[in-house]
Amino acid sequence: MMPVMVTRDDVAKTKGVGFSNVKNFTVERYGQDGWEQVLARLTQSERDELASIVAVGWYSLPFYAKLIRVIDQVHGYGDLGLLLQLGRYEAEKDLTTLHRMLLRLASPAYAVEKTAEYWRRFHDTGTWTMTREGDSQLRGSLEGWGCVDVALCRELQGYLTRSMELVGAKNVVVDHVRCRTKGEPTCIFVGKWGRLANASLPPPPGSAPSSRASATSEAGASSPSAKAR
Repeated sequence: MMPVMVTRDDVAKTKGVGFSNVKNFTVERYGQDGWEQVLARLTQSERDELASIVAVGWYSLPFYAKLIRVIDQVHGYGDLGLLLQLGRYEAEKDLTTLHRMLLRLASPAYAVEKTAEYWRRFHDTGTWTMTREGDSQLRGSLEGWGCVDVALCRELQGYLTRSMELVGAKNVVVDHVRCRTKGEPTCIFVGKWGRLANASLPPPPGSAPSSRASATSEAGASSPSAKAR
């Protein structure tokens, strides 16, 4: 599968804080040497750009997608499973203690709906539509994100899962049931918690049986896929 496809005339942008979180995640887990191993896989111009990034700036989303793929290749198994862990880490950094306390007064569904509202603080493309399906299930449709890359979807899957856990949801499962990398018009995520989380969803129509590699990458966020600790 081709890793990156830009879907707008000008390059889609993401906030610099995401790059900062990615670096911190790598250094905390694998040390400065682990980060240097990642940098060694980038071109000199990419390393220069990375060094100039500030948290409040806006930068290339395709470059971000490449960076997280490289981290998965260097420190994971190359199946994108490590990116679930990265997404969880970013949710913990983005959802402050105050936000967690306030959202605990509401519901997991409300927490994810608020995450969708905050989307434009971090991305200049993509629009969410959220639909509640009962008390313990939520369907989110993400349309028009400016870079089509399953690595970004995998990271987002981990982010959504951890966001619900942080506001008190138990037994959270987030399934990525439709993906633009497979020709779908939108990416769709279904979040379930509580007893509903034990009920698996049917596969998308026309989808191929999961390979061993994809099954590994879809493993829950409680299954780290890093080669080194």
